[in-house]
Amino acid sequence: MSKRLIIIDGNSLLFRAYYATAYMGTDKIMRTSTGVPTNAIFAFANMIVRIVNDLKADDHLFVAFDTGEKTFRHEEYDDYKANRQAAPDELVTQFPIAREFLDALSIRHDEVVGYEADDLAGSLAKAAGKEGFKVELYTSDQDYLQLIDEDISVQLIRRGLSDVRFLDPKGLYEEFGYHAYQVPDFKGLTGDASDNLKGVPGVGKVTATKLLAEYDTLEKILENADNIKGKLGENIREHKATALQSKHLATILTDLPLPCPLNDFHYKGFDNSAVHAFAQKYEMRQFLNNLKYTNSEVEEEIKAHEIKSFNEVKEKDYSYISFYVTASDEDYYKATPEFIYFSLGKNVYRISFNDLLLDPKLKALFSDEALLKYTYDYKRHAIMLSNHALDIKGTVNDALVLTYVWDTNVAPNISAFLLTYGVNASSEEEETYAILVAKLSAIYQEGINKLKKENLLQVYEDIEKPLTDVLIKMEKAGFNVDKDVLTAIGSEYKVILDNLTRTIFLLAGHEFNINSPKQLATILFDELGLKANRKRSTSADVLNDLKDKHPIIPAILEYRKYQKIISTYIDGFIPHIHRDGKVHTTFNQALTTTGRLSSNNPNLQNISIRHEEGREIRKAFNAGDKDVLAIDYSQIELRLLAAIANVPSLIDIFNTDRDIHSETAIALFPLEDLNYARRKAKAVNFGIVYGISDFGLSEQLETTVKDARAIIQSFFKTYPEVWTYRQEVINELIKDGYVKTLTGRKRYIPQINDPNYQTREFAKRAAMNAPLQGSAADLIKMAMIKVDEFLTKNKCKTKLILQVHDELIFALDQDEHEIVDDLVNIMENVLDLPVKLKVEVKTGKTWFEAS
Repeated sequence: MSKRLIIIDGNSLLFRAYYATAYMGTDKIMRTSTGVPTNAIFAFANMIVRIVNDLKADDHLFVAFDTGEKTFRHEEYDDYKANRQAAPDELVTQFPIAREFLDALSIRHDEVVGYEADDLAGSLAKAAGKEGFKVELYTSDQDYLQLIDEDISVQLIRRGLSDVRFLDPKGLYEEFGYHAYQVPDFKGLTGDASDNLKGVPGVGKVTATKLLAEYDTLEKILENADNIKGKLGENIREHKATALQSKHLATILTDLPLPCPLNDFHYKGFDNSAVHAFAQKYEMRQFLNNLKYTNSEVEEEIKAHEIKSFNEVKEKDYSYISFYVTASDEDYYKATPEFIYFSLGKNVYRISFNDLLLDPKLKALFSDEALLKYTYDYKRHAIMLSNHALDIKGTVNDALVLTYVWDTNVAPNISAFLLTYGVNASSEEEETYAILVAKLSAIYQEGINKLKKENLLQVYEDIEKPLTDVLIKMEKAGFNVDKDVLTAIGSEYKVILDNLTRTIFLLAGHEFNINSPKQLATILFDELGLKANRKRSTSADVLNDLKDKHPIIPAILEYRKYQKIISTYIDGFIPHIHRDGKVHTTFNQALTTTGRLSSNNPNLQNISIRHEEGREIRKAFNAGDKDVLAIDYSQIELRLLAAIANVPSLIDIFNTDRDIHSETAIALFPLEDLNYARRKAKAVNFGIVYGISDFGLSEQLETTVKDARAIIQSFFKTYPEVWTYRQEVINELIKDGYVKTLTGRKRYIPQINDPNYQTREFAKRAAMNAPLQGSAADLIKMAMIKVDEFLTKNKCKTKLILQVHDELIFALDQDEHEIVDDLVNIMENVLDLPVKLKVEVKTGKTWFEAS
């Protein structure tokens, strides 16, 4: 079997990566928190990783680069590539980072002074072909097509980075109509605008292909130029020298000395610690999630001992257990535990879950309250094992949640998680689980040290760690769903959707795929003649601007609304109703960068209440023989703004139970009707909290940007402490790259270092809101913990079952309505602040009634 050599055109790939991930016409690109551009590297790394993941044991790998300096072609032709614009600085700075990335993955790369990357690649490819290698060239440069032969193929990268076309001799001819050796001839005839090569005037792709089919080479065409009639023959004869020069310059050299013997390109894998260091340095751990550790050397030989009972465990004295359980499904409510990996300090063991259940001594390891426990994703384990007759008791230290406190981008898979702590994973899943279990206690201690260093230990110990136990109870409690009610709502909405579909077809004049943006754009902008924007977008914003222009637009907006409700909240929810008649949503504790909880399977936090049709879904949710109780923090972020910015006038308004929106209305719009002014003031108040721009406010108030700017300035004059606070957090962001919540949690906003003014202004506005949003997230978590402590201490039958942003939902026992005042008191006094916190209380038999 032939050896394989993969050669990557580094320049081509980086250029394409940059422009595929940069917003055209702006400077909005991915950067580190210190402002280093990494958008091209991120895309480059992901493609390299895809290639590395597919490598076999005997494969060879090399990346060729240009030097960035002039080559022999410039010396022969002064105008070579003269029409090319200089590469953006943001791209140029990423070339050395790309080489650093390749070094981290132990991938050979090189360049040759005076020559281009394709000369180096071509020489290496031809030499390898002669030695019996099968060569694959990855590039977006069609010059490389001339290198194709029986041993050399080209993976031609087209749109973005995902469209790759494999070309061998047959594929090349079918695609382009000429052979590999004719590529320079083709360039000589047509020229090449990207390299500023002049061809023969009037000779385009079709003509060039026909000439080469008839005469084979440029030289033979020139020899027969007198036989070519008309203007074409005249141009060929007149521009003979130019055509030959262009062919010469377009010809890739294939005889350069190789930088090293071919065997030196054999890819033997990478050093995980080097990859981890690179990912940490450039804040790019996401690509680690896709990297298979196929050729890596694991940190040490750690394998799990297969056992059938506790009698095979070697340790006699132990103070803790580390464990991880594999399962049949990612959804741990549907999953069946398969194997348990565990360690008691020295060895790692693996036992089937069924065997463990039959062994009282092994089961006792998990139920022993005095035995300290370590795991990764405690909530998953607690619920899944409890569903299969194994309860975890005692103190459990969760390395995933701990890590999330100091790194909100914590990797969602185990191999990448291990690399976060510089621990090498294995190519085998089983060995990786063993390594995780062996290292968990050390990883946990390292995480504790990081939290101490970052002054975040209290956030973990007082908020996130106890919150996990609360979330376990909430998920297990679930939320009753009346499937018949949900189905009935769905049936009603599907009738409405069918009627809307017929209306849309009638207004359009014929049937089409309403869900196809392309077909919809054709209907709206071509057939109905509505004014399109430059991109012919059919987004909601565009359609809202056009809703008064044609009756089809409101129908489409209504169609989309009902379709989303049906697909997301009817058809999407029904499969998640368990045999107990409840949905058991999964709360994601270690996911968002804001510190907020999110939910999925299904997402109960996202049920739309802006439209009555969306609120109707809540009629299907009930608490069985209990009542639904909803306690919602009122204007929490405005109150936190008053407290954090220390605004005496705002604090006084809230503490005396006055209406903040009316007070702001009187201050900003004294001459306007109060009801109308209050609506405007509400938009201003919440807009300021969310860092709204003058343009954004002008859209909301339907006024000019100039007037909106004046309103914002008037707000800051009315509440000058808010302006001072804004400047302080912006200065903090510029200095540190992050802002802090009340509890000390950090929120990084890297856009503050962006060269684009608008992007920096966005970062400043985000800096205004991030501490407020993050503090609100911490506050609601603290309230959940306090509420749970009260319910547990008083042995209440009432259960906390859901959290939706600033609102807590309870299943309130019929005989415990008197505890509502206690719950309100807990929530309103969860933090000692200069401003009074206030909650709103609603109850009902369904969630709809309590909304």
